[in-house]
Amino acid sequence: MTVLVPDHTRIDRLLTSTGAVRRGHFEFPNGYHVDTFYQMPLALRRYNNVLKLGVALSRLLRRVPGVRAELPHVTIVAVASGGIPVAFSVREALNAHEVVWAEKSGTELYFRPYAGIDSGANCILVDDIMLTSTTLQRLKDLVLASQGRILAVGVLVDAGMQPRQPFGDIPFVRLTGYQTRSYASPAECELCKNGVPLEKVRF
Repeated sequence: MTVLVPDHTRIDRLLTSTGAVRRGHFEFPNGYHVDTFYQMPLALRRYNNVLKLGVALSRLLRRVPGVRAELPHVTIVAVASGGIPVAFSVREALNAHEVVWAEKSGTELYFRPYAGIDSGANCILVDDIMLTSTTLQRLKDLVLASQGRILAVGVLVDAGMQPRQPFGDIPFVRLTGYQTRSYASPAECELCKNGVPLEKVRF
C-alpha cells in the first residue's frame, strides 16, 4: 500500500539523519535556551528530500477545500531563502500557477519591485519551519496588504515554540511537529539545572 503522507516517525528519521533536527542544549544569540535545534537546509540540500517533503506537504494542502476549488490558479508564496525550495516542490506537485517569494530586511518582509503577487491572487503560504509563527504572520500581512487572498498556510516542520499567534480562519497544515522546550534565560533553564552540556548556535 502506498503511504501518501509519511508519519512523524518517518519524517523525524529523515530530519535527524541529515542533521536538520538536533537534540541537546543550545543557546541562541538572543539568550534563549532550547532543547532542539533546527537546520532545515541540511535536509533540503538534496533534491530527493525536497521532492519527498514537498509532495507530502502538497497532499495535505490539497485536502483543504478552498485549495482544491482554486487549483491550478494558485500562487505559492514563501520567504527567502528557506521557503523557496519548499515552494517550488509544492508548486510542481499541485500544478499551481506560480511561485513568489518575499525578501527579508531586518525584521521586515518585502516583495522586489514588479515581483510581488497580483491583486486578487489566490495564495498558499509555505515555509520550511515555523518556530513561533512570527515570520509567517509577517508574510500573511504582506500578502493581505498586496490584496492577495490566502487559501492556506503550510509548513514542513512546526517546532511548537511559544509564544505564537494563531492564523484565525486560515487553514494551517504541517507535515510534522515537535514540542520544543525553550527558556528565556539560563536562570529558568531546566537543562542548565540538570547539567546538560551547552552549545551556542546561530539561527
